[in-house]
Amino acid sequence: MALAKPSPTLYVSNLETKTKKPELKASLYSLFTPYGQVIDIVAKKHGGGRGQAFIVFAEQASATAALRGLSGELFYDKELSISYAKSPSNTTLSRQDPTLSREKAAMEAAKLVVSNAQGEYEQLEKEREADEAALRGEKRDLDTEENDGGEGRDSKRQKGNNEEEEEEEMELDDDEDEQDNHPSLICTNLPPECNSDIMSALFSQYTGFVSITSYTSPIPKSHPTPNKGSKSFLVKFDTAANSKKAEEETKGYLMQPGWEMGVSSK
Repeated sequence: MALAKPSPTLYVSNLETKTKKPELKASLYSLFTPYGQVIDIVAKKHGGGRGQAFIVFAEQASATAALRGLSGELFYDKELSISYAKSPSNTTLSRQDPTLSREKAAMEAAKLVVSNAQGEYEQLEKEREADEAALRGEKRDLDTEENDGGEGRDSKRQKGNNEEEEEEEMELDDDEDEQDNHPSLICTNLPPECNSDIMSALFSQYTGFVSITSYTSPIPKSHPTPNKGSKSFLVKFDTAANSKKAEEETKGYLMQPGWEMGVSSK
């Protein structure tokens, strides 16, 4: 086998496709870690990534040793096909240059989201102040009419305002009900340094993403046993279909080695 363009990242194909992703990643880790420090494993069970994985070593020499030692090895009754990856992994790039790390990209994306939200908030505040000023002007007009003997008209307008306020309150209640009914994913066993900005950057790439909040309720039994000090989050989507797609593609995601993320529908 030609060993051109050595890399600390190995591309592994011809993998068994029926094994669940968490089990597959754990088995790959056990198989490759004797050759050196494995810092990341990327394996997908859907679409064009079926039966394939990327094994990222801390050192290139470890990757070379694993390639030579495991090529053709039987793994779940199938011969492994192993080669160097054509391009460096995100994990390798972030070790070489911290400015290229996923966390930094996530933080930059989060800052942009916060900046946009701040601008929208300021615009809403200006509109609210303008509405309040208009209401104050209308109230002054009503007071003038009352002094001129227009109590009847004032009472009628007040009744109309009360009806509008009741309608607004009903609309707000409806909005709150809609927010509570969003399909949600429970994400557990996240590292202590993980926050809502990083989680938002991860899930915002999926269609229908709505919001991220902390999750403090009991962890589902189907999730992996959480590490000490781990965090949990609740991720909301607009539809159950979009929520399900994100669940399938992120279940077992390694935020960092040893931190397998548990994901399930609420």
